[in-house]
Amino acid sequence: MLRIQTTPSEAGVRVAVHGDLDLSGVPELRARLRQALATYGPGHVEIDLAGVGFLDCAGARSLLWADAHVRERGGRVTFVRPAPPVSRLLRLLGFDSALTLRTASHVPLPQPTAEARPRPD
Repeated sequence: MLRIQTTPSEAGVRVAVHGDLDLSGVPELRARLRQALATYGPGHVEIDLAGVGFLDCAGARSLLWADAHVRERGGRVTFVRPAPPVSRLLRLLGFDSALTLRTASHVPLPQPTAEARPRPD
């Protein structure tokens, strides 16, 4: 079962994908991305793939479609945190050279408080 959650971010929208992204999930990904672009605009779209446990060729092609769809509207896409099997398939297909992939989200981690910071000696 595929679940997709969209949330606004500072630069645009974050789309978190969970489950198997295969032929049966492609229509839902496309619909949710279209809906997110209509709601939040085409700015920067971060597609979080950390929750994707399985990706087939149709799912991989849907990532190419998402990238092209957002770019046609003047935005840009970054695919973040792909699991190792997902990264491997994207590399094998050569999609890693066509897509912007990052192993971490652009969202900064909370900074430690002054008390938690190490003190210089």
